[in-house]
Amino acid sequence: MKNYNKKVLIFITLSFLFLLAESCFTSQLSVYWSSINNVDILSDIKLFPEPAPTEIKKSLLADKGVFSSDSLKIRSAYPDSMSFIQYRLPRVFINFKIDTTRPALPIIMKKLSALNSGQKVKVRIAWFGDSLIEGDRITQTVRELLQDKFSGNHGVGFVPFKSITSQFRISAIARSSGSWVDDNFKKRSSNDPLFFSGHVFYSSSGRLSLRDNTVKDSSQVLEKWLICGPLDSNTVVTVNKSNLPINGSRLFNRVLIDRSQKKSINLIVPSKWIALYGVSSEPEYGVIIDNFSFRGISGFELGRLNEKFLDEISQSGTYDLIVIQYGVNVMFRAYDKNYDYYLNGMDPVLKKIKTHFPNTELLMISCTDRAFRYGTEWKTAVGLDSLLKIQATLAYNNGIPFFNFYQTMGGNGTIVKWVEGADRLAGRDYIHPSPRGAVTLGNLFYNAFMNDYYKLSKKSVLYK
Repeated sequence: MKNYNKKVLIFITLSFLFLLAESCFTSQLSVYWSSINNVDILSDIKLFPEPAPTEIKKSLLADKGVFSSDSLKIRSAYPDSMSFIQYRLPRVFINFKIDTTRPALPIIMKKLSALNSGQKVKVRIAWFGDSLIEGDRITQTVRELLQDKFSGNHGVGFVPFKSITSQFRISAIARSSGSWVDDNFKKRSSNDPLFFSGHVFYSSSGRLSLRDNTVKDSSQVLEKWLICGPLDSNTVVTVNKSNLPINGSRLFNRVLIDRSQKKSINLIVPSKWIALYGVSSEPEYGVIIDNFSFRGISGFELGRLNEKFLDEISQSGTYDLIVIQYGVNVMFRAYDKNYDYYLNGMDPVLKKIKTHFPNTELLMISCTDRAFRYGTEWKTAVGLDSLLKIQATLAYNNGIPFFNFYQTMGGNGTIVKWVEGADRLAGRDYIHPSPRGAVTLGNLFYNAFMNDYYKLSKKSVLYK
């Protein structure tokens, strides 16, 4: 019996060592044989598992209507303008139409100035992104800093009914129970519109327990809003054990279900087929940042959002700024340098958002640094500069301000330093920031944001 156990132990050990060696050397072999993919036996226990390259590629090419035989023939023509080269500048929002002495985002900055002067207004930001921001990373730091600066009121904003990041998100604790159906960018079984989060949920008497961890003042009033689709006049939800009749006839509805000093809410939804999106916990006035992360996507998926639904969100005056942050999932092969297809695919997405949100400002954030193993060393992706230029071209051609996050965090080789440095600011996938790194990125963005704000009064730049 002892010999048998030793044989099992030896077999398991050798198998583990074989797989570990394979995961280390496959990335090098894949440079020469593209059919070989990386294997990571620890991927399931990583904080941010990297989507498999083949799955990303399928996702990028799956959007019918995004690509056509004609669009794939189009080559990217970079803008021939002196103002375009500003995209290389770090730590500053670039509006290609104006010089850098004026705010790139004048409308939201004026509204923030009104808030700062004592007017009780809400300034709401929608932040689209992939796994770099999932779990409210980066955005929770920006939110806290802006809320501290403007009004001092806090609130986590939008929280979906279900999320793969709910176990490690610290800005809010959200626990759902009961039976839930999740339609999303990658799985569709209904015709109801997807929300900005890329999801729509259905449940029969499902429950949500939500606690907002961002509020610092126990006397502050928090508004909790149910975000959902159409409701009939007989719809009743249970909020903190009390039945509450609600109604909403539009495709997009925001229904106030609680207004109190309580940081927590317990919600039971009715046993009806209702399109449910989530709950927004927010202050009566101040800055609100809604995190809309979806793991493994490129941004093309936003093109699938229902146009009438977008119009109703826009007409509600909900968002003052939409931040668009994608890119790292496009770089799934170490030696890719041509990203013309991304220009062709993302351009109609940006045009769609601009068309349906004419009164909302947009900000496009570049990809952050990411690395591959070249030979025996990890180095910044050789195609990153090419993708960065494509993203800047998209912003330039669509009249959208641009923020170079790659240069702001340090440029070439930064992610390697973050991974291998003593502070461990990034994970060993050489893509995602660690919790500490996410805070660093959040602070860098906030500094650039405040630089733009202070241009309103032509104050000297406070942050470098």
